[in-house]
Amino acid sequence: MAREDQHARETLAANGGLSDPDQWDALRAVDEPHAARLWEILDDYERWPGISLVGDDGAHAAWLLAQHAMADPGLQRRCLELLEIAVDLHDAPAAHYAYLLDRVRMADGRDQRFGTQFVDSDDGTTVKPWPIEEPAGVDDRRQRLGLPTLAVHTRLMQEHYAQARAT
Repeated sequence: MAREDQHARETLAANGGLSDPDQWDALRAVDEPHAARLWEILDDYERWPGISLVGDDGAHAAWLLAQHAMADPGLQRRCLELLEIAVDLHDAPAAHYAYLLDRVRMADGRDQRFGTQFVDSDDGTTVKPWPIEEPAGVDDRRQRLGLPTLAVHTRLMQEHYAQARAT
């Protein structure tokens, strides 16, 4: 599922991004069955599919599917709760929790905590971080999770955006 997820996003970027409604439909056609399967996994195991259950690759795959289940905020919230427990038990990377927390907060219209989520800039030429709660402390929060500074992350996201637009 993670390979399908990533292939769909690579194809989307190669075809000009999400400006075409058909691209959204193609992405939803991949994401929806993955979200349904993730619900089943959570129901079956009643815990996050962490490293001890599915290994590093499987835990990363589960996180990717949760991140991309934007059409199912209920699933993302359930994943966030279970992922927080898994992180506390050292069964999942804390950075996964940070990314999903920011994604859920963004979907709720709230400021993010870790500066992981980006949106189009005002002029549409690049991307900028979604607003950040307590921005003065964001680099400290990011450092505790082993994430690069917000400035470095922003530069990488802007380079990625520029590269995707150029293809």
